[in-house]
Amino acid sequence: MDVSRRAAYLASYALFEAVQSEQHATALAALPAARATAQARGWPEVTVVLDAAAAVHAITRPDTAGRPGLFPADLDALADRATELEAPALLAIVLGLRALAASSVGDTARLMADGSRAVALLDDDDQPPLDRCTGYVVVAAAFNTLRVWELLDELYARASELEPLCEGPDQSAAIAANRVLTKVEWAVALLENGDETAARHRLDQAVAAVPHALTQALPPLWRRDVEALSVVAGLLTGAAVDPAALAKLRQQLADEGDIEVGPLLDAATALALSRAGQTAEAAAAAEQLAPDSSASSGARSFPLWVRAQVLSGPSPSVAVRAQQDHAALLSRLRWESRLAVLVAARTQIAAERRRGEHDRLSHAVNTDPLTGLHNRRTFDAWLDRRSPSRPRPTALLLIDLDDFKAVNDTHGHDYGDEVLRRFGRLLLAAVRPGDLAVRHGGDEFAILLEDEHLTLPAAEQRAADLVAAIAAEPWSEIAVGLVVGASIGMAVATEPADLAAARPVDAARLYRAADAALYKAKRDGSVLVVDTKPHLCGLADAG
Repeated sequence: MDVSRRAAYLASYALFEAVQSEQHATALAALPAARATAQARGWPEVTVVLDAAAAVHAITRPDTAGRPGLFPADLDALADRATELEAPALLAIVLGLRALAASSVGDTARLMADGSRAVALLDDDDQPPLDRCTGYVVVAAAFNTLRVWELLDELYARASELEPLCEGPDQSAAIAANRVLTKVEWAVALLENGDETAARHRLDQAVAAVPHALTQALPPLWRRDVEALSVVAGLLTGAAVDPAALAKLRQQLADEGDIEVGPLLDAATALALSRAGQTAEAAAAAEQLAPDSSASSGARSFPLWVRAQVLSGPSPSVAVRAQQDHAALLSRLRWESRLAVLVAARTQIAAERRRGEHDRLSHAVNTDPLTGLHNRRTFDAWLDRRSPSRPRPTALLLIDLDDFKAVNDTHGHDYGDEVLRRFGRLLLAAVRPGDLAVRHGGDEFAILLEDEHLTLPAAEQRAADLVAAIAAEPWSEIAVGLVVGASIGMAVATEPADLAAARPVDAARLYRAADAALYKAKRDGSVLVVDTKPHLCGLADAG
């Protein structure tokens, strides 16, 4: 990746972080220009990160006017683009966002499916650390809405291990702040379930994590959130209520656009007032409590639980006591349901990991390790197929590098391998989704084009574009004076006018025609020879 492209990639992640901070409006306004530049320069991985930034803004701030029209419908298209890039960690980020979006509409099945697949994709150690680290943070936010804090601890631990390897935007701030939030949300859920001892343990862990978080380069909003979470933990463990200080902190949170920690602070204040015997003040505070509106909050029910506790008073009637007992039963059932969800999530993640391992093994079996192209096994499978499916126009290009032995003899095999690697990247850039780029072995390659709309002129243009790309490649960057050329033979099978008579392409016949064209190109010294005979899908040649 060249310097300018790398800089744009890192800048896209800086915007991804900024849209979640108090500078979200400025960051959001910068996205269109950054995206236009990346698109014009042909940097698809940068546009995916920028579009993911727009999506995370829309998800976390759904009521903000003027947001790009990305959420929620275009997340599916964004996932398709990440898939086409063959970038598992980028795809995991998008799936994590899609899971977070699903949580906001109560689609738990979609959340579990996308979140589990994202975790499995992030296991790939060959992916960029920054992509993986960000992916773990995003998917943790999605799983947080299921209140599976044990899993969150594992995901944040993985992100922490990757963070020192990340170039560019520092993920340690997001990880540290979220780990404090996770401990507090876990603790308040334990309070709702009536487990004061376990809740106190988690609150102590949260307080212990605060100093480390505050040493990070936190954006102002995140710093304020961590400070507020420390106050929440203190209120829930017996700290005195300072109305003036709390009012000031609450206003600061509101001014900076917080929607997640403020409701926790309000609820903790009401509960602390009640425990301190300040009944009237507690009741007034509880009357104002409402569910947490944040899509990523794992403690959305806590404010309403506190409201019920406070407004029932210190000496509830028999009827109110019965209601409290019923509420306690519901809390226990919710906790047990949460544990079942945790088991289900881990089971689904394990299944996705097994599937991912199978896919990776399959990819290794069918991929040439030097160039990253498909290998001869894949091509032979195409030659041998007997598909009953509807025929599609098909073009086959067979490619030989010219005098490749001379490259090895003159410059050495290391340089020859680099030529093959670069030629493989060139072929990958030339194909589209649904096409197949293959290294037969040695210096022999093939490209298979299959497209319902493919015509002979269109196939010839694709071949001509490849010829131009080979000629334009700066081969001298590998070795001074190095020139690389190739001979190409192509044959095309198009649909007959009578579609009822068509059968699938005869792969062996098409291969023989392309091989003959390649032989002619090498014999005559031509760069490209196209067999123009009317090869028709499943029908005999004219001769």
